[in-house]
Amino acid sequence: MALWNVSLLIHIGAALYIAAFLIRDELLLRLLVLAGSAFYLLYYYLFPAEPLWDAIITTLILMAANMFVLTHVVLERTTLRLSDEEKALFDAFETLTPGQFRHIAKLAVWKTASEEDGTVLTREAEPSRSLFYIFSGVISVEKGDRQFRLPEGNFVGEIAYVLGRDTTATTVAPEGVRYVAWSSDALRALSKKKPNLGNAVTALLTRDLARKLTASYRPDTALPANQETSKLMAAMGQ
Repeated sequence: MALWNVSLLIHIGAALYIAAFLIRDELLLRLLVLAGSAFYLLYYYLFPAEPLWDAIITTLILMAANMFVLTHVVLERTTLRLSDEEKALFDAFETLTPGQFRHIAKLAVWKTASEEDGTVLTREAEPSRSLFYIFSGVISVEKGDRQFRLPEGNFVGEIAYVLGRDTTATTVAPEGVRYVAWSSDALRALSKKKPNLGNAVTALLTRDLARKLTASYRPDTALPANQETSKLMAAMGQ
């Protein structure tokens, strides 16, 4: 190959590097850097005298490091490697990015209520160490002398989680109900470590509560507005 043709490779590689540094999107930036490195690699190998092995090895190492980070960037933006149940759950976590959801999913414990008399999730006026999400089925809720049902697609214990206080109702998952549980302490620790994720979780719980307050449920399925939920909405609005 003529020298001028080989030299063109390094110019293309440099142009790709420059284009990468002008782009803010990390995914596209790393793809361009990877492409630029490939042209440099060809140049080092096709150099007229002999391959520049030191430069080739160094470039390969840099490309491998870039590929490693690129893989994480792709996982942050896609639902690849999530199970079918996790993908369905992610659809409910509308305020979280796929990457943020992966952190949440690592802390999630999937359970199916197996007790014949139902599994107690929370007890009114008692501390709760978990946040729950009803994945499939309908649970029963008892608050004071009122009883009603809460369908799938709702969080349980969100008021206690956000305000850090005792739960406001007793909730029971009948046999066969599929639900997800998170340790409140672990979730708070993660939210503190990753503030953006914590804000997204708070926004998610706010939307869930707002939907409960505004939805026109029948009396036997509704979660009625009450003083505690009003306090939570006020606290989240600050």
